[in-house]
Amino acid sequence: MNIHFSPEAQKREQTPVDNLFFSEFMPDAEGEAVKVYLYGLMQCRFPSMGDVSVAEALNLTEGAVLTAFVYWQSKGLVRILKEDPLEVEYLTVEQPAVTTAVPLKYQSFVRALNELTAPRQFSMRELGHIYDCLEVFHLEEKAVLELVSHCMEEKGRRVSIQYISTVAKSWADAGIFTYEQARDYIANAMVRKHGAAAVLRRWSKRRLPTLDEMTMYDRWVKEWGFDDEAILAACPRLTSTSSPSFEALGDRLRELYEQNKLKAADIRADSESISDEKEFARMVFARMGKVSTPTRDDVRQLSVFMDGPDGLSREVVLLAAEECADAERPFGKLKTILKDWMERHIGTVAEAQKALAEKKETFYPVDSSHKARKRNTLLNYAEAAPATANIEEISLDLDEL
Repeated sequence: MNIHFSPEAQKREQTPVDNLFFSEFMPDAEGEAVKVYLYGLMQCRFPSMGDVSVAEALNLTEGAVLTAFVYWQSKGLVRILKEDPLEVEYLTVEQPAVTTAVPLKYQSFVRALNELTAPRQFSMRELGHIYDCLEVFHLEEKAVLELVSHCMEEKGRRVSIQYISTVAKSWADAGIFTYEQARDYIANAMVRKHGAAAVLRRWSKRRLPTLDEMTMYDRWVKEWGFDDEAILAACPRLTSTSSPSFEALGDRLRELYEQNKLKAADIRADSESISDEKEFARMVFARMGKVSTPTRDDVRQLSVFMDGPDGLSREVVLLAAEECADAERPFGKLKTILKDWMERHIGTVAEAQKALAEKKETFYPVDSSHKARKRNTLLNYAEAAPATANIEEISLDLDEL
């Protein structure tokens, strides 16, 4: 059986309001907060009136309604049980929770705590642990507020009281008791969590990042579109250097940005490719008798002759490198040979060997009665011939100076 008033009849019923509400609480409350409290009180008295939400009935936003109930919770008149969907429990006006259950010396502190954690409100059991932060661990009240705020940022607004107590003990053990000490600790903790700190750890540098380094990192993320994983993926290229730096990492990321390689997988693939190219450059240098390590520019210049559909094969490049072993400037000589072969569309080892033989025959004719003039050249290839086409990117080698 279901017997009830009609909606029209319920609108004519009466909702009792304690006079203490009018005398003690309403004078300091904003108008919207008063409307929300009274309308919610009516819904408590007549549940079927709840078919229309408080926000819709009062032409308010859901956020404004929540703000109003947070205010009344701070006054001890209601308790917010759930945020989504909003569930509010009305308390008695004669014995508001905050003023009767909280020790007098902590009433202002608890009000500040409730404002900080709103709409969450700690239970009396949880408040007991909060009091331990003050009485057992000897943290200042403002330090405890910073502690709770920090824990909520770490674990969310519904962070457990056990976690808060654990952090409070660790602060006390570390000598953090005052508001200033708490602020300094939190600031350093935020720096330690910054992506720039992860870069330093990757490089085995035991220090915190500077403000400039964090600014650079933020620019890579916000302006260039890299994420943390992608930036760390670019670090191994610099780890082998004697002193990796954020400036060098920025140069590397700029190259990747211009190539639209923003994802970690693309960066790792690019690094593997570059590592392979550098290893091949070492082989070329060894064939030429050079003991120095090829620079990044050496690798780039060498790759110009091998990129694209008309590029030379590695076997052909190694053959040319062997022929440069006695040259005064072997790398310059190598580029001259490779340039000539590209222009002549020489693609196979056999064709390259034939080209070398032809040059040798031209320079050392069989019937020549003249003794060849001694030159530090290779089969009449000029050692410093200028490059053309896309090879013009190769300007000047240090070993040619």
